Amino acid sequence: MNASQRLRSQRQPERGSSMVVAIFVLAMVTTLGVALLFLTRNETQLAQADTRSKRVYYVSEAGLEDGRATVANDNRFSANPKSYNEELVSASGGLLGNGSFDFDPTRVRAVYDSAGNVTGFTGYGDDVPIRSSTAFDDGWYVAFLTNDPVDNALNPLIDTNDRLMISGIAAGPDRSFEVVEAVVEFNELFPSLPATITILGPNAQFQGGNSNAKAYLGDDSGAHCPNGVPGASVPVVGVIGGTSKTSAEAGVSKPNNYATDYGNVVGTDTVSDLVPLGVDSLWTDCDRTVDFARQVRDAADLVGDSTTPLSDLGTPGNPKIVFIDDNYEISGNFSGAGLLFVSGTFEFDGMADWTGAIFIIGTGQYIRTGGGNGDMLGGVVVANVSGPDLSLFTGDDCSGDDGIKPSSDDGMAQASFDTSGGGGLTTAYCSDAFANLQAARPLDIVSFRQH
Repeated sequence: MNASQRLRSQRQPERGSSMVVAIFVLAMVTTLGVALLFLTRNETQLAQADTRSKRVYYVSEAGLEDGRATVANDNRFSANPKSYNEELVSASGGLLGNGSFDFDPTRVRAVYDSAGNVTGFTGYGDDVPIRSSTAFDDGWYVAFLTNDPVDNALNPLIDTNDRLMISGIAAGPDRSFEVVEAVVEFNELFPSLPATITILGPNAQFQGGNSNAKAYLGDDSGAHCPNGVPGASVPVVGVIGGTSKTSAEAGVSKPNNYATDYGNVVGTDTVSDLVPLGVDSLWTDCDRTVDFARQVRDAADLVGDSTTPLSDLGTPGNPKIVFIDDNYEISGNFSGAGLLFVSGTFEFDGMADWTGAIFIIGTGQYIRTGGGNGDMLGGVVVANVSGPDLSLFTGDDCSGDDGIKPSSDDGMAQASFDTSGGGGLTTAYCSDAFANLQAARPLDIVSFRQH
């Protein structure tokens, strides 16, 4: 064997060894690639599953929120907005139902058609969803109402604590499914009005007029309020502080026009300093009063200005919450109803009627002009909180009479109520006139859980 043959013979094992190494490396790379492929695929699937889970969760939350708004709105326009018993009976199947709730979130299932679309939900007996199957984004939801766990253990159809349970159930086209539940609580939009006419701030200005035909009443019942609270009454004029009381009493020109406590108190005795009576801080804390104004605006059926036509306001057959962020005037023989909030000067024609609550909170000027026999049945609150720029929700709100913050007189400034026009109008307290307005505020969530 010559030298070249010996060299080739020595290289052949080296070539075989190199091939084995190459194959091994290729196998390792292939295995790693397959592993990475599977890992990427799994991560993609997990991400997609997480996305589907989040999407259906958000849909279920939408169902809960829709249900929460629906219950509050239905109660507001129900026969008895002071109770949720009607809504519970209806949700349990109505008067022809079995008298209890069949709803159990663990038994509810979505029904799909051949294309993967949800056609409805099943598994809740004769209960009636407060929101039936509703498409939202690429999913569907349904909402149910039951009593809260405390009352549900005693009597499922009787609410004793102003708390309810709302459930939102959602399903997706990929058969994803989610349930969320919340205990919700009714909180009034505003506390009971402390007087027929409440004038907040220092040195309250009140002019009741010289007409013998006028009447100012503080009783929460009688011909002007047949569905009020028998035996209950409030001051005719309520103010904050002794100085304001003295100031307001000067405007009681015809003492016999003023009566409360079923006529046992008349004249200037119907003007009261509300502070010793334990008035709610909403009526003494300027910042809280401004926050209340925001809540009314948020809850309003209509937010308007001085050009808003009277036809857009609430009526006895369709009471509304209307927020006017401007001066406003009601003229002529108009009958309105609901909650009217005016941030500027409010002029109210002597021929017009209003049933409900009127809040003149902003510049705090209420003027009842002209003759007429119109009635204001419910309650009025007047407060000057908007500062020298005469605009609510600006930096000088609650800056007091000097318009400077901070300074010693920060808070509400002087407000005025003037009904010195002629005529025989009646201004009377009636809690029933604004009871249905309290449900305008959405039900507050007390506790929440996800199934």
